[in-house]
Amino acid sequence: MIDAASVEAVGAARRADGSVRPLADGYAFAAVPSTVQRLLLGGDGGLPRAALGDAPPVAERVVLVLLDAFGWCFFERHADRHPLLRRILDEGAVAKLTTQFPSTTAAHVTTVHTGRPVAEHGLYEWNIYEPRLDTMVTPLLCSFAGDRERDTLRAAGADLGDLYPRGTLYRRLAAGGVRCHAFQPSSFTPSTYDGVLLDGATIHPHDSLAEGLAACATTIAADRGPVYAYVYADTLDAVGHQHGPSSSAFDEEAVRCLDAIGAALDALPAGTLVLLVADHGQVDVDPARTLYVNELWPEIGGHLRQGARGRPLAPAGSARDLFLHAAPGARDDLVAELARRLGDRAEVHATADLVAEGLFGSTAPGPRLRDRVGDVCVLPGPGETVWWREPGRFEMRFRGHHGGLAAAEAETLVASLVIA
Repeated sequence: MIDAASVEAVGAARRADGSVRPLADGYAFAAVPSTVQRLLLGGDGGLPRAALGDAPPVAERVVLVLLDAFGWCFFERHADRHPLLRRILDEGAVAKLTTQFPSTTAAHVTTVHTGRPVAEHGLYEWNIYEPRLDTMVTPLLCSFAGDRERDTLRAAGADLGDLYPRGTLYRRLAAGGVRCHAFQPSSFTPSTYDGVLLDGATIHPHDSLAEGLAACATTIAADRGPVYAYVYADTLDAVGHQHGPSSSAFDEEAVRCLDAIGAALDALPAGTLVLLVADHGQVDVDPARTLYVNELWPEIGGHLRQGARGRPLAPAGSARDLFLHAAPGARDDLVAELARRLGDRAEVHATADLVAEGLFGSTAPGPRLRDRVGDVCVLPGPGETVWWREPGRFEMRFRGHHGGLAAAEAETLVASLVIA
């Protein structure tokens, strides 16, 4: 097990059922981009300095590696046996963080790119409501929710307007003289989302994590400082969704990713500060146990808001954090009836109550989130999933998932290491 003395950790606030209440400040993932800005430009803000151990207050070169789905419990699982993590514990520092709510990639990568918390930028989940279009969309794909192809919104001539938040961390760093680079998988890079959210960074698609890390090392060595590089790894999350985080396939992929990161470290220029972060973890789920609210309650459509297509709005969120947009006056009935039908397999809340509890942050959500988030939130219990079924568009096939408040989803980390 990890030596507690090696870890600068905060006890994430826990609810009565053991789930995690994300922290609005202090040791919270939302403070990661402001930490990067402080390291490169000086000033205040970001994570407590103790979170980065003996790292210098200002660095000429910072590399942020986001290993999607490598939450705190998986760091603990591999810490004693993987050389990279042992090196970090011996020579660097690791701090436990809480994710934002929901514990999703869309919320967290948008925070990394903009420096804004989810309560401000509003892209809180894979599927969200877009008020300008009065329909459900998948922002990372720039598509209508349920579409499997990318850019169906653009193909339909939809007015994207302010679907994506403007003003990026990369632009703010560039204004201070920092050169910025982003290394992402070529399977989805470049994209419409990237065109807005990576504004100010030079984009480098790669075919493998090892290739991307090698390109990162070459690029930042050739650049005069200060320089910032963002490296995104998506394969662990994908394997977890397919096989579950308790599977041997997930552990093998975690080792492959950690091996690639470890092998690349010594190619980085001396003095480079490397930050390893994860956006969330995952929990094991069984798709055969998924409860579909529109099958459990066939009349539910009459209680939902009608969208531009004249049909009840499909759900927002995911099967670990299902959000529904209520018809006028129907919110409380939705909460009560769903709670009755789901029983002890899920919590059902008016979203306003979760906002009041502080799950979206210590300040009130801004208009970008307030105008998009659903009125009712279903949070399935441990190992459970609740979703909506429309064959070919909305189904649940994952064996690993995230989005909720279970510790395995909502506890994550920042690890730091200065290259000697």
